[in-house]
Amino acid sequence: MALIAQYAGVGETCPLFDVGATNGGSLTAGTIYFSFQLQNRAGFNKPSVSGAIAYSTNQKIIITIPEMPDGWDVHYFVVSAGVTNDPSTHVQIARVAAFQYGIGIEPQSVKTLLPAVLELTRSIHTALAPSVTSVGSLPSGADRLDGQVRFITALSIFVEYRANSNLPLSPDVIAADIGQWVRVGGPSTYVSDTRAGVGSDRPINSINPITTIPTPPYPGETLSKYLPAWEAKYWIYNDSPNAIPAGTEFGIELEYNNKRSPDLLSGLFMVKFIGFVKADGSIRTQDGDGRDFPNCGADFPWTPKLTTPFITIDDLQPTEAIALAVKPFFAAAEFTVKDIIGVFPATRVQSGDYNPVGLLLSYTQTVGGVIIDVGDRYRVVPNFGLSYDVLRGIPLIGSYNPPEKPRRTFGNLQPNLAGQKVVINGNGDVFTESPSYTRTSSEGIRAIVSTLAGESSPGGWSGYVAITAGATLILSYPCTVNGVGMIRANYPDVIADDISKNKGLFNPFSVNIYLQRQDTLEIRRFSGFGVVAASSQQFTISNWAAGVVSDLLFADDDFSLFAPLTGAIAPAITGNFPSTSYRVSYSFVYDGNQITSISHASPPCVYEFEGELEPGTIEVNPAITILDEGEPPTVINAGTITHAYLTFAFPPATGGGVNFERILIDSSGNIVVSSDGNIIYI
Repeated sequence: MALIAQYAGVGETCPLFDVGATNGGSLTAGTIYFSFQLQNRAGFNKPSVSGAIAYSTNQKIIITIPEMPDGWDVHYFVVSAGVTNDPSTHVQIARVAAFQYGIGIEPQSVKTLLPAVLELTRSIHTALAPSVTSVGSLPSGADRLDGQVRFITALSIFVEYRANSNLPLSPDVIAADIGQWVRVGGPSTYVSDTRAGVGSDRPINSINPITTIPTPPYPGETLSKYLPAWEAKYWIYNDSPNAIPAGTEFGIELEYNNKRSPDLLSGLFMVKFIGFVKADGSIRTQDGDGRDFPNCGADFPWTPKLTTPFITIDDLQPTEAIALAVKPFFAAAEFTVKDIIGVFPATRVQSGDYNPVGLLLSYTQTVGGVIIDVGDRYRVVPNFGLSYDVLRGIPLIGSYNPPEKPRRTFGNLQPNLAGQKVVINGNGDVFTESPSYTRTSSEGIRAIVSTLAGESSPGGWSGYVAITAGATLILSYPCTVNGVGMIRANYPDVIADDISKNKGLFNPFSVNIYLQRQDTLEIRRFSGFGVVAASSQQFTISNWAAGVVSDLLFADDDFSLFAPLTGAIAPAITGNFPSTSYRVSYSFVYDGNQITSISHASPPCVYEFEGELEPGTIEVNPAITILDEGEPPTVINAGTITHAYLTFAFPPATGGGVNFERILIDSSGNIVVSSDGNIIYI
């Protein structure tokens, strides 16, 4: 078994609680052994067992529950006891709720503060599931502990006291002044295998929902959407000896009336990715390179096959689990039937639809696929800092394509590093990989992204203006009022065309300002001016002391998606500038925490398919290139992948040479011969 869908776990074995006897109770002297377990929605983990606890008359036993790892989903701390150290003979005597309950507290929403203390002060508290004659003989008041088990002789049933229960009364549910007594199969919660019986790690599809801890009732009768404070937690556990590779899509599947019905429930639940839970219960939210997991810690509306916000950017190691939290979010008008809805955490190795056209496009084998001419062609544009947006579109990768995906934001770029790869697959998933990453056959590279620090080429010089004190500078930026940048028209990538040139965020970190004196032509550089995402920004420089540069330097053609515009200069009231005329130019500066170049060029990136996957056209250049004798014939496509324009090149057919007759024929089957009779062409 590789991946197991289950309720969030509590570790295979319970940590040992601290237990000891002290004065201040009314116990009768004796010796007892305790075992401790944790209970999640599925069941119990393996018990840990104390040593023999001896206590004297008029003492009490204090049990201290320690803090638990953040990745575990504990609902109850269970205490059992027996007269030997064999936990299989122990019976439950108490439990402590891991969530607070009471008036004004929404169930399963506020965790019990740890460490927590349980006191056994009376001999009835250490009684090992004794019999009572009737319902009226059940413990009450201070004699009663949450989790006590008794056998009712008159009814021949075991019952457990549940202080926070509000189940409907029935032959199996007996009312108490606070809480209820609920029928159970027996007094023992012992498990030897957490994946069997009533174990905490059972696969979720093997659990009868009636046996689980239910989620609180959802108030679907409200007129508006309601987001509860509680959440149900789930794991996708790696039970294999091998890591599950990065790039795996994960999420949930929903069930209504025992049928998977994703369209019916689309958008009615919120899903949160918590992180990877390690074997010790700690939560991991970064990969080995220190990159934060994307979309981690936030609630997303679950809309199957429309958006896929969750995808692993790091390998899921053996004994690690993907942790998710799910809660409903709908109004009565959207879903009125009150019933049980099943939630199943799941991975999607391939959820895109099979498209046989992918097999017909030979270049998909070279670069992994194509981008269909829909929407914004899935192009990559800069977002804030080390994040980027993938615009809406449809990929066809490895002969699979998903429905059209909306614009989405992704992160996890590394600072000051060139050649990072934005990888996509047939699910429409997107993830970031290092420059050394080699794509698999089911993936394609959408873009190559750099975050190298540096300085852009400068903008043009302004006109000279007379300055006698200081200078006020107004720099115009290629940026709209909402922070969107206009990618420069001469940027050497398709990102500069009309489809995407105004879709990314304006992202320079700062500007370098250059001022040149007209009398000496000396140029000085003034640095450290932070940029705001606006159409213009004003700066005032009063101190002429700055570094002298010999000339303006120009960056590589593909560095900086945005080009500085021409600045304006005006006199300022104060300053120590030499009295002369000055002009201004400026450049954008990047500190390594912004995208500085993007390439969609194919190869290595996937092709952008022109048209609507219709059959391509082929045109042949009537001018044949004559090669030197002995060179091999060639054919070159100077057109596009959908409109080929072929130019043929052949060596001359001289005496004893190769005869090219009947190699090329026209559409009527006639041989086509050049004017000299040696070169055959169409």
